[in-house]
Amino acid sequence: MSTRLFRFEGPLASLSSDDSRALVTRGAREGGDAAFRRRTGELLARVRSCGDAALIAMAREFDGVVLDSLEVPAARCRAALDRLEPDLRRAMERSAANITTAHATLLPRAVEVETEPGVRVGRRPDPLARVGVYAPGGRAAYPSSVLMGAVPARIAGVGEIVLCSPPGADGFPAPSILAAAALASVDRVFRIGGAGAIGAMAYGTATVPRVDRIVGPGNAWVAEAKLQVSSTVGIDAPAGPSELLVIADASVQPRTIAREVLAQAEHDPEAAVVVVVLGGEAVAQAIAAVIEELLPAEARCATIAESLGARGGLCTADSLDEALAFAEAYAPEHLLLAVAAPDAALARVRNAGTVFLGESSSVAFGDYMTGANHVLPTGGLARSWSGLSTSDFVRWTTWQRVEPAAAARLATDVAAFADAEQLTAHAAAAREWAEPKSGPRVDRCAFDLSDNTNLWGMPPAAGRVLSGDARPVNAARYPKVQAADLVGVMAGYLGVDADRIVTGCGSDDVLDSAMRALAEPGDRLAYLDPTFSMIPVFARLNRLVPVAVAAGGLDADADALLSTGARIIYLCSPNNPTGATLPRAMVERIVAEAPGFVILDEAYAEYAGKDCIDLARTSSRLLVTRTMSKAFGLAGLRVGYAVGAPDVVSAVAESRGPYKVNAVAERVAAAALTEDLPWVRERVTEVQRLRERFAEALRGIGLAPLPSAANFVLVPVPRGVALAGRLQAAGVTVRSFEALAGIGDALRITIGPWPMLERCIGALSEVER
Repeated sequence: MSTRLFRFEGPLASLSSDDSRALVTRGAREGGDAAFRRRTGELLARVRSCGDAALIAMAREFDGVVLDSLEVPAARCRAALDRLEPDLRRAMERSAANITTAHATLLPRAVEVETEPGVRVGRRPDPLARVGVYAPGGRAAYPSSVLMGAVPARIAGVGEIVLCSPPGADGFPAPSILAAAALASVDRVFRIGGAGAIGAMAYGTATVPRVDRIVGPGNAWVAEAKLQVSSTVGIDAPAGPSELLVIADASVQPRTIAREVLAQAEHDPEAAVVVVVLGGEAVAQAIAAVIEELLPAEARCATIAESLGARGGLCTADSLDEALAFAEAYAPEHLLLAVAAPDAALARVRNAGTVFLGESSSVAFGDYMTGANHVLPTGGLARSWSGLSTSDFVRWTTWQRVEPAAAARLATDVAAFADAEQLTAHAAAAREWAEPKSGPRVDRCAFDLSDNTNLWGMPPAAGRVLSGDARPVNAARYPKVQAADLVGVMAGYLGVDADRIVTGCGSDDVLDSAMRALAEPGDRLAYLDPTFSMIPVFARLNRLVPVAVAAGGLDADADALLSTGARIIYLCSPNNPTGATLPRAMVERIVAEAPGFVILDEAYAEYAGKDCIDLARTSSRLLVTRTMSKAFGLAGLRVGYAVGAPDVVSAVAESRGPYKVNAVAERVAAAALTEDLPWVRERVTEVQRLRERFAEALRGIGLAPLPSAANFVLVPVPRGVALAGRLQAAGVTVRSFEALAGIGDALRITIGPWPMLERCIGALSEVER
């Protein structure tokens, strides 16, 4: 084997400690030089102090071009896309589509958890306002880097995307870069590169706007500049030269591995490529022989030879354990598991930017086409950094809510913590909520009429399962993948075949999954406004365009919804928050004439006494969603479901993954459906009676509740938020809405036992309205 190609060769176990350390650290890098860091800092300082003038001077100094302006006209980007060679355009469009699919599916989502009764903590991803994407120039143009940076940013909902790329001899970035920018809907493109471009995006100039995060690979100057501005602006993982670690066994074709080695080494003379072979020296020798055979014909032969000679390695290992231990220390950007059982090996991998499973999973496919992101941590940083994703384009807002009764329970322990840390004001603030010897403090929010749950609690048989009085649930085993036992019970309850039902973690999960299954990013979802507030949120999370249609009368509503041409029309009956139901004729017409699918949300159908489940038995494009959170009193267990055509239901199930209903929830829900129906129907009848009694009492104190067929009433009021606050101080919590379409401010009040409603009426009578 020629040492001209591989600096490190032979058994892993026989490498000296110095050799092993040098292999793992990839050798010295330019970015580690103090003079280099100082020079990069000077360039950044020039941009910070001189702005556009510095950038124009740097273009002349480093790129050899004279610029009269920095921004590339949008028309030039569109023209570049129009003139793109058809085969390349097709490939780029396919890549963009796969990136969209992968990243849209992996979007971060809002979550909320109740850590103990009355204490809720939530986290919500908010898209960044402006992001900068860097696309390298120099040795070659990389339109794939434009797509990898800009497409996920657009999917995450970033407000504005800025792209910087160095100018070529004509004063503009390569046409393929500009075409990719147009394809990815980049908002603004600037013809600047290197450390200057990073400084411009970090600090802002008269022309280049300041961004909230900078992403994208680049040379050592770009990488060092990103590190230096990271205290001012967010960055992705610091990136260096490309690297690949291959673990291969005797099952591989030596030529396949040789091609992977050459492909990664051609990136850069400082690229690092290491192959660890299981199966003995003969396999390693065969791979080396093929590399030496193919190398002379490579266009970048000299680059490859320099890379392999400086940072290459071809080693053998006695076992997969030894190879994986080395991989953990090496922490590669790309890890190719070219072994007979790659999935088993994957389960043991911890430190890698991205992992390619099996010999046919070429790294080249990941660089361009699979949809996974190729902006990855290098230089061993995969120990603590991850590849670029939609998570890089959001910041998280965390919220906390502590109900007064929970505050009383927390007060003593929180005060003990604060006293131990000698923060006496903290302790006093906590003790302020401790339950007093007398007075109504803890009871001030004793009546919560805000969330439309069943205020009589859960049904008795369901309660027995949950308390452990019934046959115990084996929580140590996974539940049924698609909650088959519960689906069978639901089929009997609804009078439909089991293959027409799909379950989920609450109806929210089913709605979210249905949007993902029935529409593509960019499609429209139309709904009547006002409606369930999460619908436009779910639409945006799934990259759909929500289209609100103002209510204007039944025929007008149907016409307006159908005229949107939306892929999905969402209907809610009874409506949340109004409580109104839709006429069956209107639903039938929309289902018959809709250009795509119709989702009918019947979360409150039990209280209305009517539903459209029978339509879902016959229509191929209607999905009716339901929940067990309302009439069945199981909101805390999160059981939702939908009824539709088998192929529609199957698509929804595939889009939402397995195990969405846990074993406890499945058993409790099944008990409620089989044993508790009389109890549920009694509670529904009681809600209907109390709803009318409550509405009449509200009218008696000068309010005008809207007609409702749900377990709540909506009451238009002036200054609803302020009024809700005064009610809470008086001991009653309700849900407030601001500026509802066609209604204005309003309060939504859940129907519960009469003492709760009576307390609400008294509070409404007493507080200033």
